Amino acid sequence: MKIISYLRVSTDRQDLENQKLEIENYTKKLGLQVDQWIQVEMSSRKSFDKRKIDNLLSSLKKGDTLIVSELSRLSRSIREIHNILHSLMEKKINLHIIKQNIVTNGENDMTTKILVTVLSMVSEMERELISQRTKNGLELVKRNGKKLGNPNIKSQVEKLKEDSNRWSEGMRTVITGFVNQGLTQREIVSELNKLNIKTRRECQWSLITLQRVMKRLEIKTLKVKK
Repeated sequence: MKIISYLRVSTDRQDLENQKLEIENYTKKLGLQVDQWIQVEMSSRKSFDKRKIDNLLSSLKKGDTLIVSELSRLSRSIREIHNILHSLMEKKINLHIIKQNIVTNGENDMTTKILVTVLSMVSEMERELISQRTKNGLELVKRNGKKLGNPNIKSQVEKLKEDSNRWSEGMRTVITGFVNQGLTQREIVSELNKLNIKTRRECQWSLITLQRVMKRLEIKTLKVKK
């Protein structure tokens, strides 16, 4: 019996590392060990095949466990969620959905099916409402003869870029020092947080934040350990 974690992000929005950290913390609490990670950088609008859902479902065997950070990682469509859940229950696969606090035992549990379907329906309706409100708002602005966008956006972007470069330059010595010690990216993140060195936004460091700063400074280091 295997434990498989499925991670999916839209490349312009979420971060695979955040999902992975959430799953790692969850499995640690339960004393579980993930045997296989399936990572996909792909919009939920893409096909099953491109999102590797078919590959995921075919690789799971009776008694295996599938863990996802939230329901929308599998799909944003009610129909797809229903089909995936049916396939998992048919193969007696355990399913853990962390954010919605759902755990199935691989049985054809009607209560779980209803709960998952309702959650999917609510999420889909919320997305459609937000989309429609946005469209209505833009249409109203156009009718009132107002131009969309910020006329000062270019200068604001340039200022933000300059501020980011200036702040990143101030981190060069610290990060270069860690690199010269042979630390990996994960180890550098850990050290920065231990020293209580905050990011430009006064937050704790994450892997993606470090990678952005290093890219800006053109600093190279060891690959991230899997």
